[in-house]
Amino acid sequence: MIAHVAEASEHSGRVVLWLDPEAWCASALLDAPVRLAAAYGAEVETIIVLQGSDNDMEDVPVRRVARAFQDTPKSGFAPSEQRFGLLAQRCRRSVETAGKRHQVRVRHALAYGDAIDRISEMCVARGPWNIVALPRLPALGGPSVISTLLANVSGATGFFLSGESPKAVRSRIVVVAEDVDRLPSMLRAADRISGDGAAVRIIIGADTKSQHDELEAQVRLLTADAKNVVFESIGPTLGVPGALTELMARLKPSIVIARFGGSAFADGRELARASAVIRAPILIVR
Repeated sequence: MIAHVAEASEHSGRVVLWLDPEAWCASALLDAPVRLAAAYGAEVETIIVLQGSDNDMEDVPVRRVARAFQDTPKSGFAPSEQRFGLLAQRCRRSVETAGKRHQVRVRHALAYGDAIDRISEMCVARGPWNIVALPRLPALGGPSVISTLLANVSGATGFFLSGESPKAVRSRIVVVAEDVDRLPSMLRAADRISGDGAAVRIIIGADTKSQHDELEAQVRLLTADAKNVVFESIGPTLGVPGALTELMARLKPSIVIARFGGSAFADGRELARASAVIRAPILIVR
């Protein structure tokens, strides 16, 4: 699957930003997904999901579009949800501010029920070129969220985790190569995100020396004509969980592009740990 987001004019995808208003909505965490959308010329649609159901909405998302100098419309929250609604408005305003800064159109959706189901429906309704973004992993069930999204959201080509302290997206991109099939689309994503030909640092993710040497030879052949590719020497991971995490952290990346379930991020627990250690956005490809 190509890691890609549809341009706004294509109406076949966008960055779907899943907000949890009761979590810490730092501006930097909400800015990173908007920068990602700007790199692709895409839109951002935030979604807030409330548990239970609503007699008026019947699980149908309620949307509004944010434009510059527009009076803020009603939040869409019931009076009993006003505290939550105020927190939601704060998060939405942060995204709208980032949208104005990066010239990205921002929409908002409010839905009831199961968050994974609602996100899946949004991506199917307008897809297939979506990327689902999370400012941070949810406090409850966080490690399992990415695997659940991968299993259930068919209309997304990738998943974006903002990280604890994201840096400028355009400075240093790290790509974890674990097979040659995904690498071309990952490199295209890196070039699109960097926008200025910044160096793309490639880490070979393989458990054994023979696998590592074979994969590195294939990757070097594939990138022979690329002038902005730099290989980071680490050797095989020998199946040690988190073996690549410390290296990625030392590189101080502005963004990491990797697949889920491999040497870099074997499972949700390792992804959560790596996000805290690397402190940079992570783009997960299928």
